[in-house]
Amino acid sequence: MPADRFYLNVPLTEETVVKLEEQEHHHLSRVMRVSPGEEVELVNGHGSIAKAIVSRIDKQATTLQILTLQTIPRPSHQIILAIPLMRPNKLELILEKGTELGADGFWMYPADFSEKAELSSNQLERLRNLTISSLKQSGRLFLPSLEVLSSLENIHGFILFGDTRENAPKIIHTKLKTETIFISGPERGFSPKEVEFLEQKGHGVKLNPNILRAETAPLAAMSILGSLF
Repeated sequence: MPADRFYLNVPLTEETVVKLEEQEHHHLSRVMRVSPGEEVELVNGHGSIAKAIVSRIDKQATTLQILTLQTIPRPSHQIILAIPLMRPNKLELILEKGTELGADGFWMYPADFSEKAELSSNQLERLRNLTISSLKQSGRLFLPSLEVLSSLENIHGFILFGDTRENAPKIIHTKLKTETIFISGPERGFSPKEVEFLEQKGHGVKLNPNILRAETAPLAAMSILGSLF
């Protein structure tokens, strides 16, 4: 993974001029100290990667000329991690490492036993920036989606959920659908109401013989599910 990869959320086209601003401009010019005439890579989080040459660096923006472009199709299988709202440092860990492991989306919901009821706009922005950083670092070309749901009951689709009961089937034996949603619970576990919903709408699976922490379970699930493709 090259260090000179930058994120730009626009359609990328060969032989066009684009600009990096704000955080990515700062990273290029002040952190990486790239100079005019040097080549870098650009990704847009939608499957495109471009080689571009830096033509100008101003105080507020970096201007680049795109030289070549490659675009890949989105993978046919998608894995969504639905995680309870919890302390920001735990969410940051899940989103950062979950992006590296290949999660296609993160749905955060207020569990009955959640440690936190909501996220501020600044916290959401920080989480989004962490996924962008992990996208670049891991060499991925598709940026995971990030949503905050109003309720667990708003989740629909092929649902798996972490089940600590002894007779729960192992997640490794799961047959995945085109979109698979894995739901994990907070430190105190799912409430009886949530268990009832999950048993009606989803399939309980065992991740590990041990009981995993709230921030460990979704990452363990992503690591296993990602290896099943």
